Amino acid sequence: MLALRFPVITLTLAAELLAQPAVQTVAARADVQRAFAHIDENQAKIFAEWIRVTEISSPSKQEQARMAYMKAAMARIGLVDIQQDEIGNTWGVWKGSGGGPETVLAAHMDTVFPMETKIKVREDNNIYYAPGIGDDTGNLVATLHSIDAMKKAGIRPKGDIIFLATVQEEIGLRGAQHWLTKRARKPDLFVSVDGGLGQVSYGAFRIEQYRFVFEGAPMHTLSSRGQPNSARAAAKAIVRLGEMKLPEPEAGSRMRLPVVNVGVVGGGTVVNAVPASVFFTADIRSLDSPTEAKLVAEVRAIAEQAARDEGVRLRVEPLMEPIDYSQAKPKDERLSHPLVQTALAASDQLKLTGDLKAEAHDAGAADHNIGVSLGIPAINVGATRTRGAHSLDESAEKLSIIPGAKYLILLMASLAGVN
Repeated sequence: MLALRFPVITLTLAAELLAQPAVQTVAARADVQRAFAHIDENQAKIFAEWIRVTEISSPSKQEQARMAYMKAAMARIGLVDIQQDEIGNTWGVWKGSGGGPETVLAAHMDTVFPMETKIKVREDNNIYYAPGIGDDTGNLVATLHSIDAMKKAGIRPKGDIIFLATVQEEIGLRGAQHWLTKRARKPDLFVSVDGGLGQVSYGAFRIEQYRFVFEGAPMHTLSSRGQPNSARAAAKAIVRLGEMKLPEPEAGSRMRLPVVNVGVVGGGTVVNAVPASVFFTADIRSLDSPTEAKLVAEVRAIAEQAARDEGVRLRVEPLMEPIDYSQAKPKDERLSHPLVQTALAASDQLKLTGDLKAEAHDAGAADHNIGVSLGIPAINVGATRTRGAHSLDESAEKLSIIPGAKYLILLMASLAGVN
């Protein structure tokens, strides 16, 4: 097992953050106002880059073109120590003067769409339409331009700010897990930029994904009557999963968890034969580890029983690396941390949720999950308003990236501290 070493940041870091100027004071600074103005004055450039990056195909494990683009873009805005690790995570550093926390802003480069997917951004009434326009391309571009605006405005952070463009987020948060566990020094603060504008999440869903493969003897249709059939076994299992009695969602929760979803089904080669193998995938999500463990065991038991009933073999393949949440801080401690409270205050300062107060949610399915699992103060926020994630009809509100970029400016300045 990999040994992890953590900096002593708990009470000391919290005290440093609380001692920094209030968000309202930071927002009123002349240099922060100049950064806001830079965003307003460069809207056309931001929109153009959002379109350009969206149209770069970037399926998980095939992010090379976006890696090259982001590496050049980080150099363009003046980040230093630009690096790329062995799986493709790409990052650059904005060096602080000292005396502030090291803050990571992470947005992922990968999408769920195959390389051959036609991606051409279409605009209609200030709405962009394209696969991947929102998740997570808009946030990736907003992060890039918010740092650029801060540097152009002469803002001087105390703590280092690291812009981390991750890979393989869509297939199990692998990029963030690799980066955070391999890095000798853990960051003081980790901010995933992978949500909707005005959203603040400080928790982490428990997520496990499996492929269940049912295998039996292939045979011609004419010989199949009364014989074991891997397709029937898979079908029985899928039906029984749909009949599971799941715990009721928490009252008032935005997410109807826990949930078990069958996402991919496949197998067989010809119409007139019993398939040698048939598979389906299961995505299992819960709000806590005990519930997740119980559901995973129940899903496996259902698949095993279906295989026995039909007289075929079953093979179970994990689709993501397990995430150990034993080091995660208690809910109340995570919610009360200055990182969360600063993110909420910045949202309220810019009225991103209108007249409603911003709320933080003990939830999340983004790169910050890894930070939460390691006991690092971590949140997920967003800089764009989008709809239809993971669908060919994905869309985003074009103008939302402008207040989104300003939000990231205010959040970074408030967290890292400014001279």
